[in-house]
Amino acid sequence: MREGIMVLFVAVVLFAFSYGIQAQTAPQSGAAQRVPELSGIWEGPFRPLQDICGEPNCRALLKLKPEPSPDSAEEPEMLPWAEAQYKALRKDIKPTENPPEQLNPAWNGCMPEGPIPPMQGRFARIELRQFADAVLLFYSTDHGLRRVYMDGRGHPPNLRPTWMGHSIGRYDGDTLVIDTVGIKDQVWLDAKGHPHTDALRLTERIRRISPDRLEMEITVDDPKTYQKPWKIKMVKGLQAPGSQFWDTAECEELFQMGTHFSAESPSEFQKEAAPPTTY
Repeated sequence: MREGIMVLFVAVVLFAFSYGIQAQTAPQSGAAQRVPELSGIWEGPFRPLQDICGEPNCRALLKLKPEPSPDSAEEPEMLPWAEAQYKALRKDIKPTENPPEQLNPAWNGCMPEGPIPPMQGRFARIELRQFADAVLLFYSTDHGLRRVYMDGRGHPPNLRPTWMGHSIGRYDGDTLVIDTVGIKDQVWLDAKGHPHTDALRLTERIRRISPDRLEMEITVDDPKTYQKPWKIKMVKGLQAPGSQFWDTAECEELFQMGTHFSAESPSEFQKEAAPPTTY
């Protein structure tokens, strides 16, 4: 009787041991995907020596390490209506310069900008924060904020356009991929004043190309405006921990000082002030 009990006990132990080994070695279904670390405050990298000494021979002489490509954008092939509008806007403006701010309908009307212009420029800062269900992008200009949904949802049907549009995202290896639609066509697509329509779709690929460099590649697709998709690329530098994230509201401040373009056009941009409320 005792031998029978002992044999049964050994069999149970061996079964439990072998099951445990199989559980440890078997691939775990639904394992959490590794999320690349992209959080931080990012700004156009400050490269004094590289900017001053741009020639390859000078770089070699100073033994400067190669830097990632600076901000760049393709010159898109536009449809006739868009090309005519773009050329009229940029009349007498050098190709390397941006149109004056007072020509920007978002700026002169005290309205928010779209997703791209607040990220452009050497001193444009963004703060990127990652969470399980969303990624938040804070802009240093006019309290800008974008929410990128990371919970697997799609774009809602009958989407009503907004200034920043509706963004959904996913991780593709070391890259954050953001898909954005539903951007109001009242604002410029970028700082150069390229137009767009309600068919605009932005696909952003954000990845860390070095410990202190963040690359942002944006594919612009608007078949009502452009003959084919085109790209904008930006490189941002990581700011030191605790660095100040400037909270600016230029439109509001200029309006209060009476120097803003919209302050000179009350019939178009302002409403009659309501009488003060007394209690």
